[in-house]
Amino acid sequence: MDIAIRGAFGSDSRILSGKLSSLTELADSARSVIVTDAEIRRLHGAVLPSWPVAEVPRGEEAKSLSELEALYGRFMELGLGRDATVVAVGGGTVSDLSGFAASTWMRGVDFGFAPTTLLAMVDASVGGKNGVDFRGLKNQIGSFRQPRFVLMDVGALRSLSDTEFQSGMAEVVKHAILAGREYFELVASERPRSAASAGAEVLERIVEGSVRYKAGIVERDERESGERRLLNLGHTIGHAVEAATGLPHGHSVAAGLGTICRLSVKLGRMKESEAERAIELASACGLPVSIGEAVALATQSSNRAAAALAAATGPAGAASPFAPADGPELRERVAAALVADKKRLGADIKVALPYAIGDVRIESIPVNDLKDFVMEAP
Repeated sequence: MDIAIRGAFGSDSRILSGKLSSLTELADSARSVIVTDAEIRRLHGAVLPSWPVAEVPRGEEAKSLSELEALYGRFMELGLGRDATVVAVGGGTVSDLSGFAASTWMRGVDFGFAPTTLLAMVDASVGGKNGVDFRGLKNQIGSFRQPRFVLMDVGALRSLSDTEFQSGMAEVVKHAILAGREYFELVASERPRSAASAGAEVLERIVEGSVRYKAGIVERDERESGERRLLNLGHTIGHAVEAATGLPHGHSVAAGLGTICRLSVKLGRMKESEAERAIELASACGLPVSIGEAVALATQSSNRAAAALAAATGPAGAASPFAPADGPELRERVAAALVADKKRLGADIKVALPYAIGDVRIESIPVNDLKDFVMEAP
């Protein structure tokens, strides 16, 4: 794989396959810093270049203003100047934070990504969207700036848990619904539920298919003024589910995909048979395809966490840290999160609405109508 995105605003991006050890061929060792987390250093540190490291928290915790400030501080300690290259190694939260920090440090320094999760490979690392969360809302502060390079080592996916892999498959399924035809059939024929169940060749084909599709859209609409809004398919409701349940991003998007397909059927835009094809594919990849399934999965995860806590601390520590239950209160939290969506314009919200596999369109839907459907949907 060797794909170029020609940036419309002065920066181009090259996306290529290769081993993590080949990072030394893409950046100057004397002027580069790796941004990563402790788990990635444990898993892959032996093959990474011996460059200075800025360590950040794992997961969404990294995408905060306090962590951004800490990363700036590390850049200052290292004396990073305008000739530096910031290289993010890890998942999407690492690349989101690092890309934004690099885009704003010294008014912008060079940066590149080496994603190690499927979600980061097919989504976060491609397209030049960088940012951090603010007051509980995702990606409220950010920038559009392309990484100079993205190095894809599908061998790194072997270290993922099944849950992490499946989270990435949600974006793959989304791309398959958007792209239609050959790519949908490829994903539908393989429908992997883990990295171990898919051979390296299949992983390469799936990653390249998603990356090539998204890269084409990004090149035509870098700042998301038109066609790129299609990539929000499943995200409007998905982000709201994520905020309300605490589920991983990909699982929440999958629940959003299933819900928006059902809404499209109700509105008379999508045939039920087409919606069933899309929903069945996501489900076959081990993902929740409704708000109810998402809540049940979040509850199971919470109960497992409580059981582990009880085993470690005794019955006194058995209270679940987060135990959502489906019902009006939970649905109201999902509906309330819709109001804060960046795509809302007054009383309406711009939604990527599927009409068929390979046919998704942007429509304005009244926020109240969307909230009403969230309250009644499966």
